[in-house]
Amino acid sequence: MEIGKAEKLLDKENLKQSRRDDKRDIGRKNEIFKHGIKGIKKITGKYNTSKPLTEVKISCPCGLKWTWQDHASSLTEQEREERTMTWIKERTKNLRTHSLKMTQGGMEIQLEALTDMLPLLQVTKNSPLDLGTRSLIYDIGPWKVENLLAAGIGIFFQKNAYHPFATCGNSECGKTGPIPMSTIANTTSEQLLPARSIEHFCEGETCFTTDPTNFRSTRHHTRDRTFLDKAGIFDFRTIASGETIREPVTTFREFS
Repeated sequence: MEIGKAEKLLDKENLKQSRRDDKRDIGRKNEIFKHGIKGIKKITGKYNTSKPLTEVKISCPCGLKWTWQDHASSLTEQEREERTMTWIKERTKNLRTHSLKMTQGGMEIQLEALTDMLPLLQVTKNSPLDLGTRSLIYDIGPWKVENLLAAGIGIFFQKNAYHPFATCGNSECGKTGPIPMSTIANTTSEQLLPARSIEHFCEGETCFTTDPTNFRSTRHHTRDRTFLDKAGIFDFRTIASGETIREPVTTFREFS
């Protein structure tokens, strides 16, 4: 009787252990699936691979806005708006479809083609005195047709590729969090398809331009770990000083 009870208890423990191991393996696979495969499906809202990808939802810069700048001027408010409208129309005449809006607070321009963001930033770099600082306008879409590749696919993967501490190369800025922008390079007669590329934009007040180092100037830097030392993370050693993991570790807590 006692032997039978012991065998049953042992079988139950083995079953529990087997279930725990199975759950652990499933957890590992789910983590890989969530970040490696499911990520792109999450932003597209498509979980059935048999359906074609037609649109995505992801936050992307799609325009600029300015605030009115107070300065000594003899112009009326209407004359100021007319002069600003003339300037922005001249600057954006070579861009594709976009919308302009004047408000009491300033002016907004929104694009339909996301690949026009960098050209828009370049042509509006030197704004008139009536306009103050620029800031980006964001939208989540849904992005379709040509914006599907530029925004949904390219920007999604580029954001995932950035280092968590990717920092602007300008020493006077030091802002983290680059903004990828898709653009179309100048094509030649030999190229059948437009050449796309990703530029890395810094939204910091000091810069507000693309970073020539592509936010990789600090890729070899190691962040300060003082907070880890204070927390006692490295107070306990499993490997004695001078030893390596290439050979058997002789400390009391050995690696198997």
